[in-house]
Amino acid sequence: MVLLLPLFTQLPDVHAQQAAHLTVSLTGQTLVAGLNNTMTVTVSNNYSGYIAIYDVDVDVSLPDPLVLVGTGGHWHYDSIYYGQSVTLTFSVYAPSSAAGSSYQGTVTGTYKQLGDVSYTQETHALAVSVTGYISLVVYGIQLTPSEVTQGGNTTISGNVLNNGNLASYEANVTVESPAIISGPQNSVFIGEIDPNIPRPFSVLIVFKPNLPPGNYTISATVSASDENHPTAAILGSATGQVQVIMQSQTVVRPQGFSVIGLILSFLRSLFNTFFGSTTG
Repeated sequence: MVLLLPLFTQLPDVHAQQAAHLTVSLTGQTLVAGLNNTMTVTVSNNYSGYIAIYDVDVDVSLPDPLVLVGTGGHWHYDSIYYGQSVTLTFSVYAPSSAAGSSYQGTVTGTYKQLGDVSYTQETHALAVSVTGYISLVVYGIQLTPSEVTQGGNTTISGNVLNNGNLASYEANVTVESPAIISGPQNSVFIGEIDPNIPRPFSVLIVFKPNLPPGNYTISATVSASDENHPTAAILGSATGQVQVIMQSQTVVRPQGFSVIGLILSFLRSLFNTFFGSTTG
């Protein structure tokens, strides 16, 4: 009699669970494109029979182009008792090209119940969305001239750069300092700022007339809006310095001469040049 040996090893029997016994919640489902994002998935055992589950595998899967960083997306637990939760924290990288898109991933739990031969498997949807980000930088501040008199004026100029990957809108540059006369003339509207394209600006500012001489700091702040988060303030700022000097208010004249005397002296000198001196 010939004994035939099996040519394969039987895999564990797995069947899908009709009624979900696991509850899955997600924190951090809005990802920022171009950055590593932290996501947290919480898996809870809410089995209606008030029993534990054993030999639990949890797999997290996300579609391309999203990438789970530093983990294979797989976790194993010997058991999860009724009412107990496990927390999975991991990083997800979303490329800049994914900005503005939504993706559907999955959380799959495979486990045994006490006395079961086969495994039960549950799959839960994992919805994430990707947005871009805005980072405004003000640089290249110049004040022309850099030395002004009390009550004088100068022009502050510079550039605004968006280091993010999402355009900002309704951008304004506002110049501020206790040394200048306040008012709407200290702001300039520059509108949309696309990523990696510098936007120049210049603002004429007027100094207070009775300002004590000295060095004063002038700040230029840009504010803009994000169409994805219209209530969030996006800011960037830089500073420059200007020197205020005393305004001269006196005219030095030769001592003992009035203005009329100076004029008569000039006319007498001019007469003598053309007609000769009348004195002996």
